[in-house]
Amino acid sequence: MKIDFYYWNYQCPISNEMLNLLRDYENIIEINYHDIQEKPLLAEQMKIFFPFLTVFDDTLRWKSPLSRETLENYVSGNAISEKPYVIAQGETVYKGALVALNADTIDLLAKGCTLGDCKASCQKKQVFLQEQGSTFYGMLHLKNRKVVGGVEVLPSVKVPYDVPKSEDTAFLTCVYHSSTEMDYKAYPLAAVEKQLANSFTRIIAISDEQGAFPNGNLQWFLAQGYVDEGVIAVEANYCTLHLVSKTL
Repeated sequence: MKIDFYYWNYQCPISNEMLNLLRDYENIIEINYHDIQEKPLLAEQMKIFFPFLTVFDDTLRWKSPLSRETLENYVSGNAISEKPYVIAQGETVYKGALVALNADTIDLLAKGCTLGDCKASCQKKQVFLQEQGSTFYGMLHLKNRKVVGGVEVLPSVKVPYDVPKSEDTAFLTCVYHSSTEMDYKAYPLAAVEKQLANSFTRIIAISDEQGAFPNGNLQWFLAQGYVDEGVIAVEANYCTLHLVSKTL
């Protein structure tokens, strides 16, 4: 049994939780860890457009967060499979409180952007963000002090994925959360775009056609004024990823 775990450092706090989980299985599974932060050629070779990717036995590409149940099934020889995260996105735009993502607010992500309310994982993400050398990382969208949406960005030149990169292009690393009740994403996205216009002329992102991960779906981006630049990758039975862009 063999697992190769590819991850973009701690851009996503779930990566830290998955690393901790995988370490529990190192005695029974051959596990190789690959941080792609400084390895764009590896990211291109592996066609990685997610913050993490798990490859089982050099064959099965697993895009979702790993669970202990999945690993227990794997070591037991049971078949494992994953389904794309597809939901009907709410259309009514909610406008709550917006706060900048920084060291003072990053712990708010623990309940919504980790698998186990892990503030330690959020702190690792904070260190990752500080190392990028930017001053603006995005906005959190709050409802009763709870994160219901948000948008994160980095300069495209800091991104290991195989996407167009230039000093005047920003990359949307993460849009969260999708909801069937309300659109919690459009309001913070508009605020982020306004802020980015001071330093960048364009923003790009990756979206699935149907699924909410990563960042989708495509129709939602088109409704926000983005242009479909075409298919950038296909994961069989999981997603068809498009590059989208918008002039700021």
